[in-house]
Amino acid sequence: MKKIFLLFVVSNLLHHHCCAQKKGKFLVDSLVAALAGMKEDTTKVNLYFNIMSAYVYYKPKEGLDYQTAALELATTTGWKIGIAKIKDRIGRLNWRMGDFAEALNNHFEALKVFQQLNNGYARYILIEIGQDYLDDGKYAQAEPYLLKSVKLCMADNDKTNLAMAYDILRYMYGVQGNTAEETKIGYAYLKVTEEIGDINSIYYAMLQLGKNFKEIGNYPDALKYLKQSLQIIHGSGNKLKEAYSNLSIGEIYNATGNFSEATNYYTNALRFANESKDVNLLADVYNGMGNLSIAQGRYVEAIQYYTNAEAGYKSIAHKRELATLYTNVGKAYTCLKKFPQATKSFSDAKTLYKGLKADLSMADYYSGMAMLDSATGNWKDAYLNYHKYIVINDSSFNKETLKKAVASQMKYENDKKEANIKAEQEKKDIAALAEISRQRNIRNAAFGVLILVLVFSGVVFRQRNKIAGEKKRSDQLLMDKEVLLKEIHHRVKNNLEVVSSLLALQSAQIDDPNTKDAMLAGQNRVHSIGIVHQKLYQGTNLGAIEMKDYFINLGESILDSFGAEKRVTVECAMDQLDVDIDTAVPLGLIVNELLTNTLKYAFPEGQKGKVQIKLHKQTDGALRLEVSDNGVGKSGVTKGTGFGGQLVSLLTQQLSGSMREEINNGTHIYFEFKPVKAA
Repeated sequence: MKKIFLLFVVSNLLHHHCCAQKKGKFLVDSLVAALAGMKEDTTKVNLYFNIMSAYVYYKPKEGLDYQTAALELATTTGWKIGIAKIKDRIGRLNWRMGDFAEALNNHFEALKVFQQLNNGYARYILIEIGQDYLDDGKYAQAEPYLLKSVKLCMADNDKTNLAMAYDILRYMYGVQGNTAEETKIGYAYLKVTEEIGDINSIYYAMLQLGKNFKEIGNYPDALKYLKQSLQIIHGSGNKLKEAYSNLSIGEIYNATGNFSEATNYYTNALRFANESKDVNLLADVYNGMGNLSIAQGRYVEAIQYYTNAEAGYKSIAHKRELATLYTNVGKAYTCLKKFPQATKSFSDAKTLYKGLKADLSMADYYSGMAMLDSATGNWKDAYLNYHKYIVINDSSFNKETLKKAVASQMKYENDKKEANIKAEQEKKDIAALAEISRQRNIRNAAFGVLILVLVFSGVVFRQRNKIAGEKKRSDQLLMDKEVLLKEIHHRVKNNLEVVSSLLALQSAQIDDPNTKDAMLAGQNRVHSIGIVHQKLYQGTNLGAIEMKDYFINLGESILDSFGAEKRVTVECAMDQLDVDIDTAVPLGLIVNELLTNTLKYAFPEGQKGKVQIKLHKQTDGALRLEVSDNGVGKSGVTKGTGFGGQLVSLLTQQLSGSMREEINNGTHIYFEFKPVKAA
């Protein structure tokens, strides 16, 4: 009895500590101490199994030191299951060290024994074999083992292993760029974890769904799931999970240009990662901080972060992450004009991508190569690589993929609502039956009442199903409309990017400064319209643009095109305001022309300055726009005869507006536009 109790305690220790590397030494010491006092051979074999399990995420190489003694003891006892369990742990330790061939040899030997004995542990071994092939980049071999495990787990109602198989399948489809299947399996994984009631697994499912929505550019849903994951795990003491949630949220803010929020979340992630001392996690955080540094133009700092991440990924043989890392390093070196180093980094990335057969992930690689070719004057290859980037990017964000992702989301939410309704109905049915039983004992007349209640319930049930069917069809039509609109805006934005890139390539071959200025102005005008369509497909309101965020992005883009981000600041002194697209596009073009004119003439000889944009809606619904600077105060925009001045005048007339100009400590231009449609 004492031995059974000891095994129970040891198993609980293993389950509780194995996910936290910092507690690995405590767990190993506890198990080794228990082994010293144990005499029964089969119990000692189980202890060896638990010790080697504890070493998998702690110090896998040291864990292999126990394999000889454990196998000899299991063989001496003649206990086949014991031998298979030890073989399984040897395979798992080799997997963690990146020796996938040795891992597979041991896992197949263990699987054969468990299948011969019809032991349910075979379901778990199938998952491990799938993961061995997956991490070795052999996706075609991995998929059948994972799917077979799913089938067996569902047949035996083994929800714990089913959740694990779903999680690994989801990751595999993500690596292959199969976004629709990745999302579908992600929701299946979340549903199983909720049925199990395991908070840690629910957290992980939320985290992965958030990352999945980030990959397809749906940042609002990505933030929703990621912040839910952080809320679930916050205050639990699990540094590893808190770090990953903070890291993932930081990536979203970095992608949307909110660098201050991104820095806060990355800082939290780094603190938790240092406390957990997990090699993979630290590498992920350093990689994220490198991406943030690149986004802010700090390329030397970015390379330092990437170097730290590279060491971590190499130690655990993470090929996919290394390929992405080398691509980012190549971009950083390109920006620093260190072209030989950039070329080597891109070459290393391409080698890894080809080995992994991860075509979708190569979108960033082709984007980086387009940058390098442009910087070195190789315009033909620059165009070809950029075209490949657009093709891959479009293949991952098309109507069918987005529709399937949204359909998976809606199916999960509808299933959850129906399950809640069913549970509530079951409670009511139980209460009704109890009441019927009590009434039957009092008088037989209650039988007639019961018949009436059942008939009424049947009518209500049929009516509810009819209404639910109509609602489902209505929801489907609405979803199709939203998917189509988002696809249209995304396609328009991509086509405008191609036009902008072609203008940039063409201008690079022109020597005349006036022509170059005209080409740059045209490129900025196209880009200002492209930002409108980008905001539409990324936002939740397909009919309106939030103007403050739009003006901020437009200002950053124009400053970057003139190389003036360090000497001129653009301030949007306005509240959040939604405007319909027919009004937003002309407003964006007007502000584009005024900012361009200001950067050209208001701050001569590198003078520093500030531009302020104000836009608000008056009580009668009319819009008032003010663009001012503290420059030298040059007049002429409102009366100019150049193309830019004529364009501003025409756009003002299009919006039925008026314009006036003041020169007072700089240039101030005011616009009054007619009442606009409600956004």
